[in-house]
Amino acid sequence: MSHEKQAALMQRRNFLKFIGKAGLSLPLLQASSLGAGMLLSRQALAADTAQRRVIFIYVPDGTPQGASYSFLPSANLALKTCSQPLESVKDECVFFRSRSDASKGIEIIGGGGHGNSQRVLGAFADGVGGTIDLALEETVGATSPVASLRLGVRTRNLDPVSARWYSGVTDYQDNPQTAFEKLFGGAVDTSPIGARRDKKRLEINQAALAKIKTKLGTYELQRLEQHQAAIEKLKTDIDSTSSSSTPMGCSDPTFNPSGLSADLVDSEFTNLFALQTENAILALKCDITRVVTIQLGTHQSDFGVTGLDADYHTSVHSGNLDFYAEYRTYFSERIAHLIERLKAEDDPNGGKMIDSTLVVQVTDMGDGGSHTGSDAAFMFAGGGNAVNRGTIIPADNHHQLLDTAAEYMGVYGVIKPYDANGPVSGILV
Repeated sequence: MSHEKQAALMQRRNFLKFIGKAGLSLPLLQASSLGAGMLLSRQALAADTAQRRVIFIYVPDGTPQGASYSFLPSANLALKTCSQPLESVKDECVFFRSRSDASKGIEIIGGGGHGNSQRVLGAFADGVGGTIDLALEETVGATSPVASLRLGVRTRNLDPVSARWYSGVTDYQDNPQTAFEKLFGGAVDTSPIGARRDKKRLEINQAALAKIKTKLGTYELQRLEQHQAAIEKLKTDIDSTSSSSTPMGCSDPTFNPSGLSADLVDSEFTNLFALQTENAILALKCDITRVVTIQLGTHQSDFGVTGLDADYHTSVHSGNLDFYAEYRTYFSERIAHLIERLKAEDDPNGGKMIDSTLVVQVTDMGDGGSHTGSDAAFMFAGGGNAVNRGTIIPADNHHQLLDTAAEYMGVYGVIKPYDANGPVSGILV
């Protein structure tokens, strides 16, 4: 650990002690923007702390006859029919098997079936206020120009997987060009991105400091003002170096330089996914957001994809496993494309984007044909050296995976847990 990071951690501990003496409870502190601005940003501003990001990607309606039949690899990572497209990136992946039955995938809490697809991101877990992307946007996203980004591919803004209990969050952007314009148009100043994000983080610190001043005695107030003076100096330093803080490609980004068709029709599913992938990666790389959710279609699966006959729902219930598998294999191809793009894209902080981005594949069924909630195909990818990649790891249910994603992002214990047993052991190193 570097001297700078040790100093940052010591300052954090001292500040927490100080807050405790001031009569503010840590849970209250953690649950507020004060927690995001003071606790999380202190870690993010430490010199050698990597910027972590997460992409949740929803694939509806499971996989033919469950993960054990068509998705879950063997112990030596020999892939099944529907996971075969991941061959080139399997060393970046973490597959999950049931702890009680190593031949099967994990359990979806709440079961499978149509409707209530919000369960896949934890909307109905005991004691939580909504899906994990919303919990993350209120913590790690509090200092981002866009707290969390929701992108769709042929969702038509129906049946969102992001929700507060049953109340769906319907701000998904299905149109890649509209999403790009909202991210990089006049609403968000992207020049320079680095300075903008740092300034927003500091604004939250300053607002939080002002809020608690009235609760402090003279001695504590003097110490708080010293902390505020340090923040002001940091703001001056950011202002003086802002001209060099924009990551390459972020000062004047271009939409769709390859000229892909962006028509909002099923036959362009592949192109629409590719364009939304670029939007997601650019938003993460340019520090506009740290949390992205990509939703592929809806739980009803009443959409088609490029080059395949009929719609996905028909394939699931056709009685023809090969037809169903063609669709599900196609979705694995898309996810492999996302992982490959993250592997290829430079991270402004060094390395590649895959080294600091965790991809979380979720689904709402084990076998879509029988609407089961067991033997479900969930998967992680990326995350760099913090993740035990190229493995198959036992887990009980998908709520534990959400807690693991929160742990990766540094907020497990700050946000409410989704499972009483907490994160899955053996994933993070």
